[in-house]
Amino acid sequence: MKKNFRKQWSFAIISFITMLAMVFPSSGAPARGKITGVDSASISGWAWNPEDTNDVQQVELHIFRSGKSEPIKYLHVTADQYREDLAADLKDGWHGFSVKIDWSEFEGSDFKIKAYTVKDDKYYTLGETVSYSKGSSKAVQNAARDTGKSTTKDAANTAAKASGSSSSEASQTASAGSEAGQSLGVFSISGYCNCEKCSGGHKVTYSGKVPQAGHTIAADLSVLPLGSRVRIGSTVYTVEDKGSAIQGHKIDIYYDTHDKAIAHGRTSQEVFLLR
Repeated sequence: MKKNFRKQWSFAIISFITMLAMVFPSSGAPARGKITGVDSASISGWAWNPEDTNDVQQVELHIFRSGKSEPIKYLHVTADQYREDLAADLKDGWHGFSVKIDWSEFEGSDFKIKAYTVKDDKYYTLGETVSYSKGSSKAVQNAARDTGKSTTKDAANTAAKASGSSSSEASQTASAGSEAGQSLGVFSISGYCNCEKCSGGHKVTYSGKVPQAGHTIAADLSVLPLGSRVRIGSTVYTVEDKGSAIQGHKIDIYYDTHDKAIAHGRTSQEVFLLR
């Protein structure tokens, strides 16, 4: 008798919970989305709840200085803007977001951006952390500011002393600061070298040139043809190589050792095409 009574109560409780779930569907399911673009004036992306497309997502962006754990800025935006690419991929285009940002208000040049959706005071991560660089290194900026009449070469020498790099590498950095270029959007960027693991031990690039650290990159040649000059952060690179896995918005930066290539990891940065 007791067993039957317990079974009846258990069945009643389960039925009641199921009914509540049907009448009041959960709106706290983690959303999907990511940051898709960062440039000098805005941050954009998308966020949606695949279980309820009418559930408009509130997005919170956290801005960090590179290497720091505490945010220096919080931005809030609603993911309710129309995007044609979302209409094609998600069959519902009204889940995009874009928010303005003034990078000049922050000290430093390299930053990280994390995106979250906020639901019932809970935070759900959207995609991966994205990197953004203003462009010029602090050393070069200080060199120009201190003298008022510094040439690019002078700034390069100052940058070289500050960073311990060669004057030719610093010259590329200074040159990058003077060329804004056309933004190509955010690329996925990794490192490689000419070892057996990275490139099959080839000592020359697809272009026939010997690769150089701080200069050579591999790209999808349908996106960036051989010889294209691009700025990534504060350095100017030239497309001299390609790779079977480098397709679309991806770039491999050449390093002179395997350890340096591995240490680069995989980052997301805005890439600028130089004319």
